[in-house]
Amino acid sequence: MAPRPRKAANKSLPQNLYFDARRGTYRYRRPTDGKFFPFGADRLKAIDAAKQLNLEFMRGADLVGSVMDTLSDSFEGFLDKYEAEVLPPRELAKGTLGLYAVHFRRFRKWFEGKAVDQITIRMVAAELDKLTPWTANQCRALLIDIFNHAASKGLCPDNPAANTINRIEKKQRKRHTVEGLKAIRDKAPNWLKNAIDLALITAQRRTDILDMRFDGARDGYLYLVQKKTAKATDAAWIRFLITEELQAVITRCRDNIASPYLVHRKPDRLKQKQAQTKDHWTKVEERYLTRAFKEAREAAGCYAGWKEEEMPGFHEVRALSLHLYQKAGKDGQKIAGHASEVMTKNYQRDHAEIIWSEAIPDLNISEITG
Repeated sequence: MAPRPRKAANKSLPQNLYFDARRGTYRYRRPTDGKFFPFGADRLKAIDAAKQLNLEFMRGADLVGSVMDTLSDSFEGFLDKYEAEVLPPRELAKGTLGLYAVHFRRFRKWFEGKAVDQITIRMVAAELDKLTPWTANQCRALLIDIFNHAASKGLCPDNPAANTINRIEKKQRKRHTVEGLKAIRDKAPNWLKNAIDLALITAQRRTDILDMRFDGARDGYLYLVQKKTAKATDAAWIRFLITEELQAVITRCRDNIASPYLVHRKPDRLKQKQAQTKDHWTKVEERYLTRAFKEAREAAGCYAGWKEEEMPGFHEVRALSLHLYQKAGKDGQKIAGHASEVMTKNYQRDHAEIIWSEAIPDLNISEITG
């Protein structure tokens, strides 16, 4: 459709410049959003400024430029580079990459069609305000890193995400009680009981519990490399002395299913996708463990009156374990693999010798296991 003819007073003026006959002044209409800006009463200055602005906006809308430059300078284009070039050297865990993928889809929707330098603090803040504090803080931290890399390439003058404020997260999830966890365990299938027992004895995270293998038990120790902290501290390399308590759990893990993993199960049906992504068909996926634990908790009905967001999950078994170790007068720091200030990093990428932190998992869990 052809543009509407200009009025007589504006015909001799450059495009987007208008004369206000009532005030005797000129004003410029920004073509990107229609906002007007006063240009004063000096006709020559107003025309000169309007011509310069029109050239700039025409350059920004240039079709050749959109093919050659805009795609590489767009936020979506830079995010593709960030995923392909920045993340791989960090060797992030599969779960972390999965979480990032969810956030990246969110970011692409937020800033669709925007160049990196067009994204403002207000835009970022408006989107973060729509999220829960926990999710907003996660997205903010990731955006700060993305814009830091973009700024280092000269794609934006500053970091709009860094100028937003971190939200206050109020912890809602409560801790397990001994009675509550015992009730949950009673409703759990055998493989989940084993996972709970290992979490109580070793105070490890879900992903590390599921990675424990039978061939990791040798020379009187159970060897484990924690996924989350392996690149940050020597505390990630732990060998647990196979105490009487730990041996009892390992023994319970052995059954008529041939599996390399302590925690394992025979799936109801093996899906093609699972066969491609799992290194062994008996390995339990993290999400499946979380779902099964929730089902056992609901069947137990042990935390009546608690809100859904207050219900403790499998992760909170670790917190209960550390509490029970402390209550028994034992040091839970080495058990959990928490690094102390005096620990020094002893592992480098090409370092041939690893120093294992030793831990003694001797917590009596019979009150829960019966």
